Amino acid sequence: MIPALANDHLSSFLAAQGWLDAGYEPFPADWGTRTYARLTKADGRTALLMDMSLDSNLPDYVRIADYLRSVGLHTPEVYAVDERAGLALIEDFGDISFGNRLRRGYNDIYELATDALIQLRDRADRKALDLPVYRDTPYNLGKRRIVDWYVPAARGSKNPDGLAESFLAVWDRIESALPPCPQVICHADYHPENLMLLPGQGCGLIDFQDAFIGPAPYDLANLLEDIRNDVSEDLRAAMKKRYCADMTSQEREAFDSWYRVVATHFHCRVIGQCYKLAVGSGRDDLLTYLPRMEGYMRVALGHPVLAPLADWFVAQGIDFENTPVIMAEDLKPFIREDAY
Repeated sequence: MIPALANDHLSSFLAAQGWLDAGYEPFPADWGTRTYARLTKADGRTALLMDMSLDSNLPDYVRIADYLRSVGLHTPEVYAVDERAGLALIEDFGDISFGNRLRRGYNDIYELATDALIQLRDRADRKALDLPVYRDTPYNLGKRRIVDWYVPAARGSKNPDGLAESFLAVWDRIESALPPCPQVICHADYHPENLMLLPGQGCGLIDFQDAFIGPAPYDLANLLEDIRNDVSEDLRAAMKKRYCADMTSQEREAFDSWYRVVATHFHCRVIGQCYKLAVGSGRDDLLTYLPRMEGYMRVALGHPVLAPLADWFVAQGIDFENTPVIMAEDLKPFIREDAY
């Protein structure tokens, strides 16, 4: 049965779909505001209750799921929706995420995940869905969080006026010097916990409601430079080669440059997000990811395309060699009111 604390609207929604008497197993919370619970009937049938009442993207989830499924990708079927309450009943893809399989010692998930990205690139028409453009999304805009949240922690002082603006100007200079990058539908949060192993079908996609039109390397970079998992250089190179197999040398060169750019956007956003969530939501546990994220930044800043960014961090006295020891509560006085 659903918990006694569940509200009447939730009870009514489940009753209308014939799932009120089902067993109810909530999933642990992740970084986002969505919550999930597995519903199990006496006859063994299951479905997932997805609660997006704190997220405005339920209509986007439904239309993206329907479109991707229509072109042969594996997304959960949506059984019922209450948009006003932010509730949906969706297909249950089971318990074996690619992250689960990684923890069991299997690296074969990277081939499956890369092949799913190739299918997404080749089958999904970016003009078929009205999606935001990457440059205007929080996934791009959030790269300044490394300045707003990590830099004050590393230096133990509040940022001076104009620091974030100078950081963004460096990025504009870097990106304006690059060749155009092919634009595709990007999942936006493509990491092993959002990919499900479907026996006989390969890769099931979940949590794609924030999809956007963006640079082709974005999802692959997210997969191969994940905050949760280390991926060897050999494996990264193999998956890039797999994804780029039909590209010309010129296209591959552009892909490699943009891969480094969008991967570093991602790291800048997430390393700042760790501190933001620690300060705002008490998630000091996220600070344990900082050594891996700092390692990503050290490697990224050695790439020639990011030389101006490397110079910028040197000028700020930031070398990413040591995790800042300042904790969330102590950081609060150093955060500017205009922090993103």
